[in-house]
Amino acid sequence: MKILFLNPSRTGQGSIPINVPLLIGALKQKHHKVKLFDMSDYDVFDDKSYDDMFFKEASFDERKVVLERKAFYKEDYGVVVDGCGLKKTAYVVDFENILRAFNPDIIAVTSMSVDFDFACDFLKPLKQKYNIPIIFGGIHAILLPEETLMSSVCDYVCTGEGEKCLVELVEAMETGKPLENVRGIWFKREEKICKNEPELLTDLEDIPIVDFDCYDPIHFYRPFDGRKYKMLNYEVSRGCPFSCTYCVNGVLKEKYKDLGSYNRKKNVKQSIHELEYLIKKYNFDFIRFWDEDFTSLPLEYLQEYSRMYIEKIKLPFLIYARVNTVTEEKVKILKEMGCRTFAMGIESGNEFIRKKVMNRIMSNDLIAEKFGLVKQYGIRVSAYNIMGLPLETRERIFDTIALNKKIMPDSFSVTLLEPYRGTPIRKMCEDEGLPETHKTSFGEAQFVPKGMTYEELKGLFRTFAFYVHFPEEEYNKIKKAETDDGVYEDLVKEYKELIKK
Repeated sequence: MKILFLNPSRTGQGSIPINVPLLIGALKQKHHKVKLFDMSDYDVFDDKSYDDMFFKEASFDERKVVLERKAFYKEDYGVVVDGCGLKKTAYVVDFENILRAFNPDIIAVTSMSVDFDFACDFLKPLKQKYNIPIIFGGIHAILLPEETLMSSVCDYVCTGEGEKCLVELVEAMETGKPLENVRGIWFKREEKICKNEPELLTDLEDIPIVDFDCYDPIHFYRPFDGRKYKMLNYEVSRGCPFSCTYCVNGVLKEKYKDLGSYNRKKNVKQSIHELEYLIKKYNFDFIRFWDEDFTSLPLEYLQEYSRMYIEKIKLPFLIYARVNTVTEEKVKILKEMGCRTFAMGIESGNEFIRKKVMNRIMSNDLIAEKFGLVKQYGIRVSAYNIMGLPLETRERIFDTIALNKKIMPDSFSVTLLEPYRGTPIRKMCEDEGLPETHKTSFGEAQFVPKGMTYEELKGLFRTFAFYVHFPEEEYNKIKKAETDDGVYEDLVKEYKELIKK
């Protein structure tokens, strides 16, 4: 069988999810043919102007990636993308050309809520023209399977982890076996929705090694502390022990109840073997561990992992962690392994918002203590923040600014809340006036708290970095920059000079 994956994400350069390379590996293991069409390859969607506020300029050997891209495009697509830029061709035309040349038996779409309507609109004329079966997976399909199947372009939905059920669906289609026997798949038949039993959660020791052969090499190269590395996105564990209201983990834990252990980790030897293979095959020189909370791994497991990692891998890496699970012993182990960055969430600097709105039970003192502990060991710390939360006010946003200012992480970023349907925070947003029919959209504020205006929220969002980095004597000027583009551009120049130092 031939499977064409479509990734409708418009996040631009550096965007490689974990799920699609796993599914590609699983299908190839069963000798199916696979191709990928990735919207992230196109610069028409790639607006990095705001992201540039949070990162230093990075040195980069362009010759290396140019050679890699020439080999990639010559072999897989018959064209060469020159230089280090994203594609400037018409993605609609390119996709249809691949569709005709590859002639897939099924199109597999992975989609977050922000991309779902875009993907459906994109596929609608092609579905009408070619009538190729289409399956949707990804978090939107998992949380809202019935709504996903209501789309005229969708024939099948993967309602859980797809490493097993996608392969079984493809093989059932190929051999004519009853689709009702494929766990984890919902499908339409004569305008009715057939809801198969859910698939058991994946045993991480049974999954294949991720396969990145379908990805433009440009996406591996990511900036880190002044230079670009070829980064591997890799998971040691899956699941999260916490249930923040804005995150899907709590929802998934309930959805997957009785289907197996939600928090899982790989065998240490298996994981190290996979890393050795991937580093050798793709020449990675940095690892980004994709785990939700790397420091929630048991101490004994980290000790064993560290010994083998130091012996066989030796590459620098970064992790994501939650301050509740950070201990000095674990920080010391990770430092010895070669950890270069802890990325941790502040999210909100207001303790009431964190506790009552976000279900993040931690004090500002604990956050400051654990950020300080990591810095004490000479490891960079990066902070994540969210704005536009229910019950938030201008004053409470300034609590977040003040906590970042106190901690002064080596890097930080801020995002506007995306109230995904199915998450507890979505109901809070609806209680504050968000229409139940609201759909997550791309590149704009999704929700405005009652005590704020849209303009005020957007103004604070674009000046957040200025408030954190500049002294309070500059605050009046920064406030003008919230709405005055001329003042804003002047401060952008000052800010970029400041972070170069």
